[in-house]
Amino acid sequence: MKKNFDILYLVIALIFSYGIGLIFGDSYLLGSTTLYIAFVHTLLQTKGKWYQEFVGIISTILSTLVSLLANMYSSAIFSVLVYIPLSIFSIMNWKKNKNQNDDIVKLNKMTFSKSLIVIILIVLSSVVLSYLLSLIPSQRLAFLDAVSTVLNICGILLIALRFKEGWIVWVLCNFVDISIWIISFINEYSGNSVMMIIMSVINVALNIWGFISFIKLRNKQEVNVDKNLQENTATVNFDNVND
Repeated sequence: MKKNFDILYLVIALIFSYGIGLIFGDSYLLGSTTLYIAFVHTLLQTKGKWYQEFVGIISTILSTLVSLLANMYSSAIFSVLVYIPLSIFSIMNWKKNKNQNDDIVKLNKMTFSKSLIVIILIVLSSVVLSYLLSLIPSQRLAFLDAVSTVLNICGILLIALRFKEGWIVWVLCNFVDISIWIISFINEYSGNSVMMIIMSVINVALNIWGFISFIKLRNKQEVNVDKNLQENTATVNFDNVND
């Protein structure tokens, strides 16, 4: 059943991505390809597959090309310097912390103190990066570009560290991206603006799906841990009785 859903999902995503691209005159179908790869990446992420970030690297490269064409230098620069290295780290960390029998990653639990640290770092990093970007003469939408970049990096890092809260950060990031590409469309900054708006809206839904999937996966893993603990305790007690 799950396999049939996956196939149906990928086929519908393919038709939708390139269909929308043809309708809105997507430049070189770059936006369409970026959108479809994002669909594939999200599917693998929601399943907790350790190798999902290989597809994520491809998605990052395509998004970088779109950002360069729209003179959004922050996203482009950090894709090369930050996103790809983080993706490589994610692959290594997920592979190291996966279940041996099903290749599914073991998730971590976020605490209040960690959440507070993440929020403070996001705010400070956004302010600093926004100032640095404003020094570039041709940079557009410096503040929004900076916030989007920081949120994206934070989301990637949290997911790489196996925290489900990374999906929430990505939801916020996509709302910022929607604002960026709407402004870009109005001011005709990029021929891929419509596709990027559509992709950002869809990503909001996909990220919510991912967050829910991680919650279910986390709960399932906790149940399995409790079950194994009970079985081990029962075994120890049985051995003590025999002794």
